[in-house]
Amino acid sequence: MQDHEESWSENQIRRLYRISRTEARNALAPFGYYNPDIEATLEPPDANSDVWQVRYDIDPGPRTTIEALRLDVAGPGREDRTLQQVLADTELHEGAPLRHSHYKATKRNLAAAAHAAGYLDAHFEPAALRVDPRDDTARIELVLNTGERYYYDRIDVEQDFLDSAFVQKFIPIQPGDPYDTDRLVDTQLILSETDYFSRVEIEPHPELAHRGRALAPWFYNLLWPSAHPRAPAGELRVPVTIHAEPSKPQHYHISAGYGTDTGPRVGFGVKFRHINEYGHQLRLDTRISAKERTLHSSYDIPIRNVVRDRLSFTGTLSNREFGDVTSNFARIGVMRDTGWALGRHKPYLKLLYERYDLDDGAGTRNTFLWYPGYTWSLRRIDDELKTRRGASLRFDIRGASKATGSGTSFLRTELNGRLIRPVTERTRLLLGGAVGAMMASDFARVPPSQRFFAGGSNSVRGYGFQKLSPKNNDTRVGGRYLAEASVEMDYRFHEDYYVAAFYDIGNAANTTGMDFYHGVGVGFRWASPVGMIRLDLAHPLDDPDTSVRIHFSIGPAL
Repeated sequence: MQDHEESWSENQIRRLYRISRTEARNALAPFGYYNPDIEATLEPPDANSDVWQVRYDIDPGPRTTIEALRLDVAGPGREDRTLQQVLADTELHEGAPLRHSHYKATKRNLAAAAHAAGYLDAHFEPAALRVDPRDDTARIELVLNTGERYYYDRIDVEQDFLDSAFVQKFIPIQPGDPYDTDRLVDTQLILSETDYFSRVEIEPHPELAHRGRALAPWFYNLLWPSAHPRAPAGELRVPVTIHAEPSKPQHYHISAGYGTDTGPRVGFGVKFRHINEYGHQLRLDTRISAKERTLHSSYDIPIRNVVRDRLSFTGTLSNREFGDVTSNFARIGVMRDTGWALGRHKPYLKLLYERYDLDDGAGTRNTFLWYPGYTWSLRRIDDELKTRRGASLRFDIRGASKATGSGTSFLRTELNGRLIRPVTERTRLLLGGAVGAMMASDFARVPPSQRFFAGGSNSVRGYGFQKLSPKNNDTRVGGRYLAEASVEMDYRFHEDYYVAAFYDIGNAANTTGMDFYHGVGVGFRWASPVGMIRLDLAHPLDDPDTSVRIHFSIGPAL
């Protein structure tokens, strides 16, 4: 009942009572009940109360059924798949109970689908729902005439900081393409996801639609004989304006964290977004932790498909621990980073100078390498944070040769992957593994940054970070071969919280007949807003000196 501040008078109450049966009848009609039997009684308040009471006994009666249905699409868009799918999905059928909402939904969906597909003049002729309450039947006529299809005309991007030809490469629609609102949305998303723009608005102008150039009359005579003449006419074309505002020229980020593999860590970076009008960008990043001090730079140039492809010139200065070896290196390189349907592929060429001491009596070594390589990757997940189903695979191959001036010849390959699959509604199975191998003419001249190590939060848990490795004396120096595997099951016991149990196996060695190390444990997971937080208690089965090792990390599952 409607809220009111002042008490109603007796006349108001009786007037509402008189019309209430009509309102109840009207409320039942949209559900197909046009002949309800409604009994109502109104009782005035007694001497001890001021409350009026009304009682309704409602028998909805027989339900109206659809006796005849004419549902169709006419006009040039009659065979459009989207419109035909709307007809196939409708809940209107001859002999079915009538519901007005089904009629309205079908009418609305047809009009929306026609407009989205570029039939901007679509209209219904006829659109009628006729009900005969005498025999509880309904007749429906709903025919959509699509009218002509519209096409895109010129696409104007209003911005003044990037080259117009460069910006046009981001736009997936071209003049002459059929008008499609979904493609306009895709265009807005593509431009918004680049970091060149802070705001993107797309404004089509159907009111400014005009005919494109008409085809020559002789062409129409070939298509339509003189018995069925057709006046030459061009396509109706809609101009589109894109309003784009530039993002801030620099983007800064600062990070801090802790992981058992790295210890405390901080990072600082800056990206210069608008180096020039051709979309070039410069990135500078610094990472500092107990095991690493690195400065990295990258100059990125969009190429070919500018949405996903780039040419990067990189430079790195680093002081970093690999196993028990502290390495100082400088590296420059060039990489072509290209997207494909399932992931990315990256051919690259790098120049490396590295200083290190392998504790083998030879003292400090200086190795120079000039090596090409190729990385291929695949990644598919259903949800970035709470992944239920996903897979990732990465393959890398690189090599150097003394014949090209490198300090040693080697060929190195590595393959790693992970798989996540749901077992039950709350349980997941996570599988992971990695294999690697290297051939080298003089392995002592292969620097630590190119060798294999195992152990740590993302490797064989229960053992220290990169502590599974061949040794010189007591110094872990890395190996020629790598093999790792992991099986984990987790259970979501409450909202974003999980418990897990796992088994890991692996090692890095100089022979393929390596001895494997094993680790088992349990863990706690929290799908936090900043990423999956993992806390693991792992027991190394092959280390009598350690009963339990704690591993803590933050990051995506794949």
